[in-house]
Amino acid sequence: MEFEPKIFRTIVFVRHGQYSSDPEKLTALGRKQAKKTAKALAMLKPVKLHCSTMPRAMETATIISEQVGLSFKAHDMFREGRLAGSTEYDKKFTKDMTAAEKKVHRQKIKEARANAHQAFKKLFKPPQKGQSTEIVVAHGNVIRHWVCKALEIPEERWMKMDVSHTSITTIRVSKAGKLILLGFADTGHLPLGMRTYV
Repeated sequence: MEFEPKIFRTIVFVRHGQYSSDPEKLTALGRKQAKKTAKALAMLKPVKLHCSTMPRAMETATIISEQVGLSFKAHDMFREGRLAGSTEYDKKFTKDMTAAEKKVHRQKIKEARANAHQAFKKLFKPPQKGQSTEIVVAHGNVIRHWVCKALEIPEERWMKMDVSHTSITTIRVSKAGKLILLGFADTGHLPLGMRTYV
């Protein structure tokens, strides 16, 4: 890949902000994280904003949307899902499941993988002209999964990575379809006291 390609698309993945699960919504800190992140993203002058259909991602995308001046479209293909992990982890996770529960578990993995592959195919199409930046607000497991896929390493290696809330991961796509990881799980836009993982 040439060092300074003239035609490229930059995909910026943002994990949602810190959230509570019942009901699912951003915490006060999660909203602050999203606002700080939105200010950093505005400097990139994005042309598109996508997000998962899960409430924590949509709330984060709403805050980003207000700052970058873009509406967003939520889609199920960006949702968090039960992606396959290492064989050892999956064995431990499923060891006490009944046969019926294991069948449901396998189906959820299949659906999550299909969604993740659909999103990857959509996002990483080689651009034909110009330069553009798109933002995707999603979830830690799928962002790590997409990074593994972009780097052409086994997809289950996502379990050996971690991304904090509203961290930024950046991948560039050249006209030739080459992918380069520009940054992973960057939190430089957040003060140390605002960085959280769970």
